[in-house]
Amino acid sequence: MVNFSANGTADGQTWLRRAVAADAAGDVVTAERAFLQALSCDGGLVDARFGLGVTYFRSARYGDAAAELQAVVSAGAADGTTYVLLGKSLYLIGRFSASVEAFELALRAMPLEGDSRRCHARARTYASFIAGKIDEALTNYPALAGIEAEPINIVIRDGFGLLSAYGHRDAAASLGELLLAANPDDAVQRHLNDAVAGRPISGVPPAYVEAHFDAFADGFDDKLVNVLGYRVPERLATLVRRHHASFVHALDLGCGTGLAGEYLEPVVDKLSGVDLSARMLEQAARRKIYDTLTHAEALAYLAKHPATFDLIFAADTLIYFGKLDALMAAVAQAMTAGGLFAASIENAMNDFEILPSGRFAHAEAYVTRLAEPHFELLKREATDIRLEANVPAKGTLLVWRRR
Repeated sequence: MVNFSANGTADGQTWLRRAVAADAAGDVVTAERAFLQALSCDGGLVDARFGLGVTYFRSARYGDAAAELQAVVSAGAADGTTYVLLGKSLYLIGRFSASVEAFELALRAMPLEGDSRRCHARARTYASFIAGKIDEALTNYPALAGIEAEPINIVIRDGFGLLSAYGHRDAAASLGELLLAANPDDAVQRHLNDAVAGRPISGVPPAYVEAHFDAFADGFDDKLVNVLGYRVPERLATLVRRHHASFVHALDLGCGTGLAGEYLEPVVDKLSGVDLSARMLEQAARRKIYDTLTHAEALAYLAKHPATFDLIFAADTLIYFGKLDALMAAVAQAMTAGGLFAASIENAMNDFEILPSGRFAHAEAYVTRLAEPHFELLKREATDIRLEANVPAKGTLLVWRRR
């Protein structure tokens, strides 16, 4: 029997049942809406609050999940499972000390096993790193993780990335020095250490770009698109098509695995791609979309192709250049009059700044100033580039016409 309130609307318990049924069917969107409706009817429904927290967790909205689960705790209705899920949510938004507290409350009710024990061990280790107790943390980690212990170099490397992303630069820098000491020829780690330390950098070393992307080529698309929510090629191509229906010869500058290829192919007669990573180009070749693929550095390639392209497409390419003077001039030189240049940037307050990720962010005013002598701006659009530390990285899509 369906329960209704005096005004004929479904009550909180009815919405809760609908939410649980939708959750069981894997319909996350409907489940979220129904849980919210249940809580709007009765804010004291802790089962709805917990269910909403679970739904947010499954949707990778970890901050929202933590807030709902903390509300369950505040209501005095938390059990071991609630604390475990809260601990994981807090870990995934970089609140490592709070994560440890949640896991240790869970331990009062139940043992931690599998992923929960691994997450607890990492959270305590990373909280100790932040507190400057690196040697102590590394010594204690194996016993803390027990049978779930991971190789210590993986714990350190992942810790470096997480602490960098969440702004704990001093702790990350210390871990970076450990990693570089173990492998002094690691071009990727050397560049990341410079970025985290805030050393003056005007461009990403080609050796870093090549080594970094060669290492991640095989799983790159899945992580970038499915995990980090990357949609820049599709969105940028849509903007391009609004201004020009077709192109004779397009260049995908920094083409990577060719994610942009499927969006460019329908509107170009000939599509070329260039990238510094040979492994990424292997992935792009498997798509059988590009007419030519070249392993080369961007500036060198552009210099060899004057007045060649009526579209140059640079999705997530400018982020590997700090100063853009030379690149902007080289792009202009390689284009035909009236051609389009489409690019994405990550937003910065200053002209350009190195991020802990090793990428560059740019101020839109800076990019526009450099483009002005060569290009007419046709369109700008704010966008989320990708998730960074589970938070959207803000950016801008830009489309220019060659003067």
